[in-house]
Amino acid sequence: MARYLKAVWSAFVSGIIAFLSALLTALQGEHTGFGTITAGQWVTATLAFFVAVAGTGTVTYRVRNRSVPEPAPDPVG
Repeated sequence: MARYLKAVWSAFVSGIIAFLSALLTALQGEHTGFGTITAGQWVTATLAFFVAVAGTGTVTYRVRNRSVPEPAPDPVG
């Protein structure tokens, strides 16, 4: 279950980062604001979100967590 939740969380975070970076790119310039973003730029940001979610979720789910190492024996006793 933890592997599944790790994949969902990393996919969601990656999607948000991709979406926000696409919006940030669209907002750069002299006359900026959410009203200046075109429909194509919204589509690009949305597609960036879904591509990041699908890619990151799939890869994270397939990579196994490292096993927990055995504790070192107690030297005292």
